[in-house]
Amino acid sequence: MTMKLKKLSTALFFAGLSLSAAAGVQAAPEGTLTVVVPNFGREVLDLGKTSTQDLQYTGHIHEPLIGADVEGKLSAERGLAKSWSMSEDARTYTLNLREGVTWHDGKLFTADDVVFSLGERFVANDAVCTFCKQLEQIETVEAVDDHTVKITLKESDPAFLAVLTARDGDIRMLPRHGYQKVEGGYEMVGQPIGTGPWKFKSFERGMEMQLTANTDYWDAERVPDFETLLLVPRSQPSTRLAMVRAGEADMAFVDPRQVIEAKNAGLNVLVAKGSALGTLSFYGCWQEQMLCHQQAFREAMVKAIDMDAIIKSIYPEGTGERLTTVYWTEGSLGEDPDLKPYAYDPARAAELLKEIGYTGTPVKLWSVRTNAMPEAPEIIELVDGYLRAAGFKTEVTPMEFGAFRPRYASSPQRWETNYAAHLYLNGAGPRPTIMPNLKVGMISHEKGGLIQSYWNMPWMDQQWDHLTTLTSLEELDTALRDLNRQVYSEYSFHPVVMRNQVAVAGPRVQSWAPTPYGFAWHLETVRRNDAK
Repeated sequence: MTMKLKKLSTALFFAGLSLSAAAGVQAAPEGTLTVVVPNFGREVLDLGKTSTQDLQYTGHIHEPLIGADVEGKLSAERGLAKSWSMSEDARTYTLNLREGVTWHDGKLFTADDVVFSLGERFVANDAVCTFCKQLEQIETVEAVDDHTVKITLKESDPAFLAVLTARDGDIRMLPRHGYQKVEGGYEMVGQPIGTGPWKFKSFERGMEMQLTANTDYWDAERVPDFETLLLVPRSQPSTRLAMVRAGEADMAFVDPRQVIEAKNAGLNVLVAKGSALGTLSFYGCWQEQMLCHQQAFREAMVKAIDMDAIIKSIYPEGTGERLTTVYWTEGSLGEDPDLKPYAYDPARAAELLKEIGYTGTPVKLWSVRTNAMPEAPEIIELVDGYLRAAGFKTEVTPMEFGAFRPRYASSPQRWETNYAAHLYLNGAGPRPTIMPNLKVGMISHEKGGLIQSYWNMPWMDQQWDHLTTLTSLEELDTALRDLNRQVYSEYSFHPVVMRNQVAVAGPRVQSWAPTPYGFAWHLETVRRNDAK
């Protein structure tokens, strides 16, 4: 086994950018940390009914079983499981839970809460979270004792642990006593209760969320410096930056292009590497009536867009880098360093359109601003210009993410076939084991997928069936590399950028230690600058 695979097999290693918090004895939490975010997603507090986009507020209250450290590798230091093991056939996982962890109402966290979360709430009929369908591969989840859980899968999966992490997904532990069973699923009782470093205080739809520091948190080093965390949504990037400049906020997540302005204003710029993989996805192309079902048409769209120019105009140095393939990045299973980003070739795009006999069937571009890709509307606008210049007829439709998501999450999906293609800038989380992203993004609803964005789903489902029979990471690495090359050769997607999460901070913020490659922002690690 190669050294890369040894690291993956023991820790699912994926190197990242380390932003260490200041060491030393912490004072009692005081003051308010005000953080401005692009939006509040679906604005639902029940994790079973949210998605990865909502982790900016739900993720501070609730915790995963398995954490990831500041280098992006799976770690016990930021999760509720202190250790774990896998059987030789990669079907059974045994997790040892931390002892003495309490829910925010003072009750003990036990293995029964894990059984409820993984075996009941997140697999109920009304569960729609991004990774909920990933749990359908579980055959049984059992409480061996109060602090030991045994998970048995229906099929072998040596990469299953990624499903339970803060780095890769949105599965967080929920208290059994915080829910009641109702017709069709579960209903949250009262306010959200978690085990995390922040406790729920209040939530005003579209206005703000207030959390308070959990001074009894199990990890003393991550008890927040601030007594209160105030999360405020503001859709306009200029507004978010202006609030920090004016002292109305301590920290804001901004668009990459604002880095230069923030530095000129004397603000601190904090970067977490690999927050999203921005990819132009061609939705609905599994329908043969659509032109994008044909490889030549997809290739024409790809060749028509100068992606290097777009990235240069949107992402200053250090905020993003060109992405070669849809999910595969450096260090991931199935990575192929010989593949190169698609080249801009408008002449070839014109030739392909002529060969196809393109007569002007419009391409629908969905302009959706999300927390993962808040600059998506600006990128879509540039893409639209390139496509029109190459002879495509286009139609751009702005939409909120909450309204757009049901288009792919509903069965059957709704992708009108009077369009040649539906283009959407998806912002998947970088997941180095790849399998979670394949399940979420490519396989069919019938196989447990969510987005089903691949153009040939019967073939992809067959590949999935094969991948799920493999019991070693070495075999999985080889098979995923073959799949990577095939998807790339078919122009199945147009990869754009591996985006970094960029935050600007005012003088009261000293440091921040997020987990790279995902949505685990860990705002409890924002340390207060007492000198200011």
